[in-house]
Amino acid sequence: MHNREIAYALLRVTVGTMFLFYGVGKLLGGVGGFTGGMVERFAGSFLPSPLVELFAYVLPFAEVAIGALLVLGLFNVATLTLAGLLMLALTFGAVMLPDPPTAAQNVTFALVIFVLLWSAEHNAYSLGRPQTSKQG
Repeated sequence: MHNREIAYALLRVTVGTMFLFYGVGKLLGGVGGFTGGMVERFAGSFLPSPLVELFAYVLPFAEVAIGALLVLGLFNVATLTLAGLLMLALTFGAVMLPDPPTAAQNVTFALVIFVLLWSAEHNAYSLGRPQTSKQG
């Protein structure tokens, strides 16, 4: 075992768990209620309500999918790229409200995603790890 690969797996699974359970929480709480709350919260912003509503309906499913893929380590670079784009969108929304604490928290999450992408070659402990053949 290599320390970097273990550290990478722990950080990847931690971030994946965060996304997974944020999404599951929204689903268990009811997507309709979550979406209605988001539309209401952004009513004073310049963002159009239909766009906020669409984003809010998709968000829980995106969080669950990204979280599950990160926990399993599947499609690691693509999944982390999507996670980064999602954090960009969430940060944009936090800035539009304005909600500085949430924006700052999102930037912290984005930084962790950056570190994971930057060091993706250490993704050894995952289901998406390329299998190497052993010479005989």
